[in-house]
Order: sequence, then C-alpha cells, then structure tokens
Amino acid sequence: MSEEATLEEMLKKGLLSLEEKEKSDHEREKGAYYPSQLGSCLRKQYYEYTLGEQVTPEELVIFTTGKRVHEAVAEAFGEVAKVEKVEENVSITISPSLKLKGRIDLLIADYDGKKYLIEVKSTSRTPETPYEEHVIQLHIYMQALNYEEGYVLYWNKVKGEIKVFKVKKDEEVLQKIYERVKKLDYHVSHNTPPEPEALIEGKYWECEKCPYFNICTS
Repeated sequence: MSEEATLEEMLKKGLLSLEEKEKSDHEREKGAYYPSQLGSCLRKQYYEYTLGEQVTPEELVIFTTGKRVHEAVAEAFGEVAKVEKVEENVSITISPSLKLKGRIDLLIADYDGKKYLIEVKSTSRTPETPYEEHVIQLHIYMQALNYEEGYVLYWNKVKGEIKVFKVKKDEEVLQKIYERVKKLDYHVSHNTPPEPEALIEGKYWECEKCPYFNICTS
C-alpha cells in the first residue's frame, strides 16, 4: 500500500472509531425513534433498527463537515447576537409505547428581543424551497421546544451561498410525522421492510449513499 493510501485508510479508520464511540453513548430503546432520521427513506430506517446502523466513511466525512459548518455559523452569529447552542435530549410521546426520542443540536439566536430557532444544514446545492426532510426535522424540534416557528439555514459549501427559510409550525405536518413513526414502528415490530421510498420517489442520491443498497435491491 502506498503512503498516500495509508494516510487515507488511517483517516477513515479514525472517523469510524469516533462514530463507534458516539454510538455507544446512544443505546437504542424499543419503540423510540430518532427525530433526525425521520425524513429519510423509511426502508433505510427499517434496516438501521433491525440490522444495526451502518455508516460509510464517505458519510462520516459529510457529517463531520456539517458539524464544522454548524460551529462556524454559531461563532459568526455570536458576533452580532446572543447565541444559545441547544444540545439536549428531547422526547415526544406519540402513544404509551411509541415516542420520538433523540439528541437535538441547533441554535437559538437572540437578536433585538426576538429568539430565532435555527437548524443549520450544509449543502452542495442551494434549494429553492427547504427540503421536506429538513422541514420534518425542524417541526419535531419546534414541538419539543414549544416554538411556533423556526428557520432552516443552508450553507452552500461549493458556491459560498447562504439561504434561510422561515418555517411555521403546521399541525398537518406534525400529524404526518406521527403517522410516519407509527408506520415505521409497525414494520420494525413485524420484521417486514416498508416500500423503498427513495427509489419510488426518484431520490437516487439517497440510494447511492445508502449502506443497505445491495440488501434493498436484492
């Protein structure tokens, strides 16, 4: 193996090691589902809960970049506003045996007497409207923290663009979220995979990065 390849492997192993340490702090609980993943393909989530979470080194590079962008945004806002980084465990009970539970990581910027709940996302393409999975995620956080509105901030790491979308809490979206959790729980409990949403909806970029692609399509 060349020295260049050795360095690449060292970094990938280091990223995987960090991920394993973080996973060990988040033990899965029956009937509890992660808010941050709920907007992605239901079949992928099904495999994560039944086969165990599998993350590729490529995904970890993307996640790590997103974390650093989040830190940069918090630091920049802190120069002009009072910023509170919210990193806490939240839980939303849907039924006695079903809940959304996980650790949230977002910003609250206090500026001119108004508090802005901000979900930061790094992207390589700035959308015209916020992505549905991000709206779903923000709704869960708004509900958990008792906010009526929030903001999705996109940081385009390719073009250097910044785009913010205001999202008002919508009861129909919340009901859709709850039904989605119930559907996922049904399939996990009965050990039957749901339909491959990403393939059906043409979200092939999700399939390209999915560690369960071969199982899903076999």
